[in-house]
Amino acid sequence: MSSKAAERTGPMRHVPRAMFYLRLVAAQLEMSTLTALQYRLGFWTEGLLGLLWSVIGIAPLFVAVDHLGAVEGWGRWELVVLTGCFTILSGLFTAVLQPALRESMTHILKGTLDYVLLRPADGLVLCLTCAFQPWHLVEVLGGLVLVIAGLWLGEVEVTATGLLAGLATGAAGLMALYAFGVLVLCASFRALQLQALTHVMEALMDFGRWPAQVFPPVLRLLFTFVIPLLVMTSYPAEALLGRLSWGTVAELAAVSATLLVLARLAWVRSVRGYTSASS
Repeated sequence: MSSKAAERTGPMRHVPRAMFYLRLVAAQLEMSTLTALQYRLGFWTEGLLGLLWSVIGIAPLFVAVDHLGAVEGWGRWELVVLTGCFTILSGLFTAVLQPALRESMTHILKGTLDYVLLRPADGLVLCLTCAFQPWHLVEVLGGLVLVIAGLWLGEVEVTATGLLAGLATGAAGLMALYAFGVLVLCASFRALQLQALTHVMEALMDFGRWPAQVFPPVLRLLFTFVIPLLVMTSYPAEALLGRLSWGTVAELAAVSATLLVLARLAWVRSVRGYTSASS
């Protein structure tokens, strides 16, 4: 009897729950994709425009390189790698996180978040997967192309260790992005201009176009530990270029994990104080 109880409470108990959430995300993404494909021209146009704006963002960096020879130690093709990391992040934000935040904020504004929270699944997961804009995933593919092109044209020798460090730092950056998004969502429980918060977040993310070394020490600390923009873009690029130690990678992972815990606690506190339209 005890062995059966152990089986029910062991690691295998969590597998069906994990599969449930994976299927939930897949179903939401499929519905959003099918809806978007009803307007195929808009589907590709929106994605390509987003990619175009990200590529145009290289121009001021190239101008700085032409005049200075390098931007704080970053050459032309290294900046292309950085821009690729930024484009990947921007594509994921506009495709996956931003539409979900806006939809959830609309529920909060109307007092209809109950319809989400009462479903038999984690409320935060439902809020973060309630809407997608899949056409912006074109930006993610474009960003990958920019990263590969920058590494190749810059003749950067990417080692297995560097690639692993880049992937680990990129994962930490993605966690930081979601943690920051959850904190913005929690702030919307009390803010009046709900939709404007996502625009503020989008505007702040533009600082991620620039290398970490450009910013003075105070801003570098701010954009690493408080608003972790550099964790999302600059540090993954540095890891791919072989400039980041494993100690720094571990520190960035710890920062992202801490932000995730704080974001979860903030969510629980915000939901407890939420007043719906039916309350």
